[in-house]
Amino acid sequence: MDKIQPGESMISRLVSILTVFDREQAVLTAAEISAQSGLPISTTYRVLNDMTQWGLLEKDARGRFRTGVRLWELALRGSRTLTLRNAALPFMEDVQYMVRQHTQLSILEGTDILYIERLSAHVGVVNITSVAGRLPARVCSPGLLLAAFASSSVQDQVIATEPPPEYCGPNLSSAELRAMLAQIRLQLYARADGWIDKAASGVSAPIRDSSGSVVAAISVIVPNDGTTPQRTIPILQTAAVGISRRLGWRPDKRAPFAGVPSPE
Repeated sequence: MDKIQPGESMISRLVSILTVFDREQAVLTAAEISAQSGLPISTTYRVLNDMTQWGLLEKDARGRFRTGVRLWELALRGSRTLTLRNAALPFMEDVQYMVRQHTQLSILEGTDILYIERLSAHVGVVNITSVAGRLPARVCSPGLLLAAFASSSVQDQVIATEPPPEYCGPNLSSAELRAMLAQIRLQLYARADGWIDKAASGVSAPIRDSSGSVVAAISVIVPNDGTTPQRTIPILQTAAVGISRRLGWRPDKRAPFAGVPSPE
């Protein structure tokens, strides 16, 4: 039996294996998992067999592995993202009906945006995101929005990250990014025109929880035509208010959402 290395637990082995899977690598052999996770092949086989028995992984007729339905089931139980998704989905459907483009729900995880729901449009502009997919926060509108409302230490980390090679946006300095985040906090929306794809623009609005903290972003990907992105802002802000109310937020006259009147 392989000995557990110092600092290496069974949980760390499970995580090492699970993080190998993504949308480009949904099905893998034991050898591929071993090579990419850095675990010995004998350890990999043993952990894979245990995970398959518990339904966390599934094994096909060719001996390849993929994540199992049981893993999805367990992940959703009691998840805060499920509560957020359930609150947001009716409003996302309304937004998509009005805008007829891709509509997304995301949260900030470290220096990345994690997409937890997406409604696709067949005639929508190009969109590289997917549910459970990630993007660096500094290159997309929901990332800029959530970074703007994050702590200064998180903002520092987001600003310090390097854009990926496919990034098409402006080469902003740290000072320019900080000024942009400050402006986003004031206007309560974020736009990223042509940052991921020159033909597409991302627009996002903030979602608050019962404490008033910004916890998520609702966003759309629309044509980068100079007029459509601006027209979507009040639609998104109205939807964001509705979702926030579902999460227990109550506005006051001191901090209303921009473009949406606070109650008398």
